[in-house]
Amino acid sequence: MNDDFHISHHPKQEEKALLSLEGILLERRHQREYIQKQTTMFVESLFAALRTVIYECRERGLTELGEPRLIDHPAGGNRRALQIPIEDWSVIFVPLVGEAWPNFRDDARIPGSAFKELCGRIAVFIGNEPATTSFYDFLILPNGSWFAWGYGWPRQESTFKSTDFRLLAFEIIESFVKDIHTTWRIRVETELSMAMDSRKRAYVFGLPGDE
Repeated sequence: MNDDFHISHHPKQEEKALLSLEGILLERRHQREYIQKQTTMFVESLFAALRTVIYECRERGLTELGEPRLIDHPAGGNRRALQIPIEDWSVIFVPLVGEAWPNFRDDARIPGSAFKELCGRIAVFIGNEPATTSFYDFLILPNGSWFAWGYGWPRQESTFKSTDFRLLAFEIIESFVKDIHTTWRIRVETELSMAMDSRKRAYVFGLPGDE
């Protein structure tokens, strides 16, 4: 070790860097707290509307729509997912933990500047297999707007307060029922274990454009 080695100190530059670091982290803390609050409000409003719509449909005799089920998220913090049975399959809405920037590679109609803002997210899945990937998403941005897209059904709203969640819930459920279809697996993918398991289905889910 070189005894002549020493660390130089530059108080003014260090203070400038510290203030910059402090400003960035405090701003992000504020953004995260705000987005968490906005996302929670959005989730509560959306889930309440979806449950209300499902119950109204069931009261009209549409028992193909099953009882909505709230599922506690392992992350805790009062987070819950919502599972909606439709015929013999289901969709699950899952609020994701944390906040992040949107991804440019996703086909979203989001203004370019918003891709550099932290946002909350709700991912939607078909079925309950752990390896399944989301087919639809909601992004909640700090300016109060939200965007949803997937399988050719994009939606957006400029403000949280202007959103008619009841109408949105009807449109979402109608779209799921109308657009999601099932197709038998080909023979080489049809396993005996699957055919003899009452919990499994020997079909795959299709979305618009998959035909």
